[in-house]
Amino acid sequence: MNRREFVKGAFAVAGTAALSRIASANEGGKKMKTAVVYFSWSGNTRFAAETIAKKTSAELFEIKAETPYNSNFGKCCDEAKPECNGKTLRPIKPIEGLDLAKYDIVFVGTPNWWGTMAPPVRTWVTKSKDALKGKTVCLFQTHGGGGMQRVGKEFAEVIGDAAKVLPPKAFSGASIKSSAAALETFVTERITVK
Repeated sequence: MNRREFVKGAFAVAGTAALSRIASANEGGKKMKTAVVYFSWSGNTRFAAETIAKKTSAELFEIKAETPYNSNFGKCCDEAKPECNGKTLRPIKPIEGLDLAKYDIVFVGTPNWWGTMAPPVRTWVTKSKDALKGKTVCLFQTHGGGGMQRVGKEFAEVIGDAAKVLPPKAFSGASIKSSAAALETFVTERITVK
């Protein structure tokens, strides 16, 4: 085994151990319950959400627009761009089984669309901000090259002071399926295990 393989193996073991502690994090003897709530059009944000949920033993909930976006990229852009630019709230379906009162930590996932969160996520956050009071909330997003842009700032503005908002993280959609280690690092950096 060369040095590089040893270092990779050591980080993998450390990351797995840290994530195991997160899944059973305790605050005052109470197990911290985690939810991952996300919207995904292409599947990239879904992959990130599933990875985070699996590594934290979180429950996973998908935000779905009442009227789905067109599956054709160009037509989806024609539909979504004016909504993003106007900060429009797109109607969403109720999320079956999601009772935010049961959770201490909520990860929220969105694609970066035109520098901001996808309209279904903006809708969910706007409708849920009262239920997020007293929670720890952390945004993650996927992008096609734009990075974070205004996504994290606007997310925090919508939530206001209702919740403790942790620093967000952006992941490239093109490489998300090979980014499990980066997703694990993101989780361990954001959650303090007591």
